[in-house]
Amino acid sequence: MSKLRSCVLAVAASLCALAPTIATAAPAVPRGATDCRGFRAVGSGLTESIASLMATQGAINLAENRGFTVIGDAKLQSCSSGGIFGVECAATSYACKMPH
Repeated sequence: MSKLRSCVLAVAASLCALAPTIATAAPAVPRGATDCRGFRAVGSGLTESIASLMATQGAINLAENRGFTVIGDAKLQSCSSGGIFGVECAATSYACKMPH
């Protein structure tokens, strides 16, 4: 393995170790918001970019389809290879019910 590739892997591993800590911090809740909660979705695809898009958009759609407004962006949690089935990723979003 080249030095550059090993450095990239080391940086990626250290960032993955920080991901659960960063992901648990909820964004600032707007005034008047009620019933705030997190939503989690899983997406799959032939490549990691497709799977991550499916997961993040799924987390947003899940919240919005239940009448919630997403606060901030959906966060990609993890991706894993499914062998011949492609890649599977998980993402979360944080959303609140907003007054009309």
